[in-house]
Amino acid sequence: MKQFIRNFRKQKTVGILNICSLSLGIMVSIIIGLWAFNELSFDDFHKNKDRMYRVVQNFEVGNEPIRAATAFKPLGEIAAAEIPEIEQMCRVVIEKNSGLMIDNIVRFDLSYIITDHNFYTFFNFPLKEGDINTAFSGPDNVIITESMAKRYFPDENPIGKNVRFHRYDFTISGIMYDFPKNSHIQADAVFPLFGQFKDTGWDSSFSYDTYFVLSKDANIKAIEKKLVEICLSGVSAFVQSAKVSTDLEPITDVHFSKTSAGFDSAIKGNKDLLKTFISIAAVILIISCINFTNLSISTSFIRGKTIGIKKSVGAGKQLLIKEFYRETATYVIISVVIGVLLALAAFPVFNSYTGSDIGIDFLSPEFYIFIVGLAIFATFMAGTFPAFQMTRFGIVETIKGKFKGKNMSAFQKVLIIIQFTSSISLLIIVMFFAKQINQILSQDLGFDNKNIVYVKGWGGFGPDFKNLRKELMQEPTIIDVAMKQYDIPLNMGNGIGTINEKTGNSFLVDMSQVSPNYFDFFGMEFVEGENPLTLESESAAIYCVINEKAAKLLDLEPPLIDKTFKMIAIGGTLSEHNGQRFIIKGVIRDSYVKSLYQEPDPQIYLRLGRDNDNPIFFKIAGDSQRAISVIEKKWKELLPNVTFEYHFLDATYDAQYTTEINAKNILSFALVITILITVAGLYAMIFYSTQRRIKEIGIRKINGATIPNLLLLLNKDIVVWVILSFVIACPLSYLFIDNWLKNFVIKTPLSIWIFAIAGFMSIAIALLTVCYQTWKSANMNPVDAIKIE
Repeated sequence: MKQFIRNFRKQKTVGILNICSLSLGIMVSIIIGLWAFNELSFDDFHKNKDRMYRVVQNFEVGNEPIRAATAFKPLGEIAAAEIPEIEQMCRVVIEKNSGLMIDNIVRFDLSYIITDHNFYTFFNFPLKEGDINTAFSGPDNVIITESMAKRYFPDENPIGKNVRFHRYDFTISGIMYDFPKNSHIQADAVFPLFGQFKDTGWDSSFSYDTYFVLSKDANIKAIEKKLVEICLSGVSAFVQSAKVSTDLEPITDVHFSKTSAGFDSAIKGNKDLLKTFISIAAVILIISCINFTNLSISTSFIRGKTIGIKKSVGAGKQLLIKEFYRETATYVIISVVIGVLLALAAFPVFNSYTGSDIGIDFLSPEFYIFIVGLAIFATFMAGTFPAFQMTRFGIVETIKGKFKGKNMSAFQKVLIIIQFTSSISLLIIVMFFAKQINQILSQDLGFDNKNIVYVKGWGGFGPDFKNLRKELMQEPTIIDVAMKQYDIPLNMGNGIGTINEKTGNSFLVDMSQVSPNYFDFFGMEFVEGENPLTLESESAAIYCVINEKAAKLLDLEPPLIDKTFKMIAIGGTLSEHNGQRFIIKGVIRDSYVKSLYQEPDPQIYLRLGRDNDNPIFFKIAGDSQRAISVIEKKWKELLPNVTFEYHFLDATYDAQYTTEINAKNILSFALVITILITVAGLYAMIFYSTQRRIKEIGIRKINGATIPNLLLLLNKDIVVWVILSFVIACPLSYLFIDNWLKNFVIKTPLSIWIFAIAGFMSIAIALLTVCYQTWKSANMNPVDAIKIE
């Protein structure tokens, strides 16, 4: 420690820069490391995790493959009865934003599980209050989470209280601890299968997440094959015509599972993003260690005499190397303490961006193992090269004070290039992230989702849609009101099948039942025909509007107007229309009503089949809060005991890209940290490098060298390093961005000007970092310069 303090006093600038850069590197490593551990630990707390699987089904139905983590209800029960290797089976339906009546007030801000009675013995979710063997045994039992109990029953015991859900009465029979943050299943209340959830068959509700616990010697492939046979024996002819396969997915893989949008209710992670963040954290830690290495070597001439004296009194190379490692370890330990404090301060920001709830558990042995491992890695990474390099000094040369150290070695230059390459790569990636996100948020979707508020119709708010629309449009800030049956455009309405009668190929179509003004409301453009939904005759019930994608797949001869096609029901409430022909009266331009991750679906639009329990959309002009107040007033008039909730449609769409937006923000922070570490290290290295060349600079000035000549001499290496780093960074960042953009249908072009700007900015930052120091050295009095030893 004395040696460390003595050396620190001699080189305070270097010491502070070393601690700062190592602290930043360790902070990033702690944050990303703990987040990665949490992501990789999803669902590993179940006692049978090694034998627990989720059913995932793959369907190829002509237009696109579907990978679904959901199934029809009978699949699980038939499989459990017919496949002996299945020891346990449990089905889970996740519902969000459905109304739950608590103390005569209907709440919408909750999520629910509807499941089999063995849910709590199949999974490991302990109860805080209630007997796990009996609390969920009755048909009218419901178990709520600890958070829900505190929120809605703050001053009383909720056990024994009644709630109403889907018009059924339930009694709270237990309180469970909140679902672990690293569980892919999350909810506020757990209900047993009841009503339509219990009685449904193969003909409807493809929404059951089905889980099995298998025997240790189970043949996975054979079970998957048997599941396909069970599925095909019960589903509709349309599904039977598809290519079907089944995968049994280990429960610990569910969090990173890649399934089709709308067919998975699990809390999902992004493995590619996880790998990216881990890589960046490793790069930042390595850059901070490189800084330590470079600064140690650059200041070696200051410590040369000390090393020579120690060698002259018998200190061996091994002893000196140990001393260097001890000194490096002291720097690392101090940096770890500061890094932990910085991480504690940064976690709230990081959590807000990632939607996680990560923190430091100081009682966790795993945390200390991670920190010790991190410290050991940093010590050896930062200290090894300086320890071996600096102990090679000659005794006589160093004692006489003639040792000035060499100019930067090839190894140091490589390290600097690695730093700049990392910084430039991150800069290019962040700029492309920002460009792609801006393109997404400003993209013409083919319909207008701006200035639109929507609410979920409930009870008396919606059934008399015509009069409701007429009344609310008397408010000047509400310029139109529309309705879509079942769900908002972002989510699939009713999936039906149809067929190309030329080829015989069937495909899936998203069927939406909408109010007559729907197309005008959303600004959807007709490319052929007109809107038939304003007609109210009985024959008009089979008039429809399709989009260009559906027209292409149907491959009908133009003109399309009055051409017909046949619907093939998948099941459920639409089964009575199986085989019915619809008449095309209009074709609209394709629009990205789902997301920019996928091409537009084939779509068919029919007139509304019902007014109740549908989303209702309000186009707002002017004061949005005034319009919302008018809507809320009408809601309260019709539904005084139901909470009012509204959403902006564009915000709902933009939320799909939260992961990308947050990734860009995190990468921006990483970029700032990387540049700070690189710049700080470069500044110190140039300072000590010019100190070793003071006499050379003085001699050159005496021999006629001008200030520009000297600035060129001192700065040209920096420019060369940056250009070389830029050349390496461009293909690396290009490959990363090109791979990332494959996730999107709409892609920003890989513009060369972004690469050029990144290169220019990098050179500018590097020159600004060193110019003052080199200018100061170049302007030094040559007489004074040549006197310096």
